[in-house]
Amino acid sequence: MSSIKEIRKRIKSVNNTAKITHAMELVAAAKMKRAQYLAISGKPYSNLINNVLRSIANRINPESHPLLTRSRGETSAVIFFSTDRGLAGSLNSNLFKQIENVVGKTKYIAVGKKASSYVARTGKDLVADFSLSEKPTLEDIRPISKLVIDGFLGGEFDQVHVLYTQFINTLQQEAKIQQVLPIIDEGILAELAKESEDQGKNEPIFEPNADTVLESILPQYILMELYHILLEAKASEHSARMVAMKSATDNANDLVDDLTLTYNSIRQSAITNEILDISTAQVAME
Repeated sequence: MSSIKEIRKRIKSVNNTAKITHAMELVAAAKMKRAQYLAISGKPYSNLINNVLRSIANRINPESHPLLTRSRGETSAVIFFSTDRGLAGSLNSNLFKQIENVVGKTKYIAVGKKASSYVARTGKDLVADFSLSEKPTLEDIRPISKLVIDGFLGGEFDQVHVLYTQFINTLQQEAKIQQVLPIIDEGILAELAKESEDQGKNEPIFEPNADTVLESILPQYILMELYHILLEAKASEHSARMVAMKSATDNANDLVDDLTLTYNSIRQSAITNEILDISTAQVAME
């Protein structure tokens, strides 16, 4: 009977766990919808500002705009976007694997508790640590943008990359490293030159001139690029957590089914033994 009580207690415990994970799945699903909407709705603006930037960059001298050109040093800054909490499947572990591919002299800017813990635990050079609210805004990302721009212009960083989880769809997120500074490298300049030849006279006109427009748009471009990356990271986090909690709920329900079968089997065996004992006692009395 003790084993039956233990199994009954375990069934109750697993059922309670399934209720908790299901509730967390529903919460993550609600947050995921909003985060996905923000990430997707921000893409047209991001694409537009990229197109404007490319249209300007092929008609100016990149050397006159320090945010466009790479210095000769090899010090890199990596903005590491992670989650504050766990229970998001393999999302953070995939980021940790990706960061091992970063070579050279690197400094890290951690965004999220998991990122700061990992950088500190592995003994890497941590420059700054930021935590964001559950519903981050453009103002939340502004200090990070200012830090990397000032560091790049001041010579502290020679290039700036972002490590984050790119949102592809609800079931697929991919750890990715993306360069944000310098904005234009030699490969892009060659591509722009080819695009300029193909476009011919269809290029837009800028007032008062392309250099003035570019000077105003570059800091805003970095800010919006980082904000859009943050939105993708948040959408990826909530999607991964929803999928992980759904998987946990399904596993808990499967375990309850297995335990129930075991419970019924033991209970049936106990009842059979009791019947046999009664029958044996009755035969003995006769």
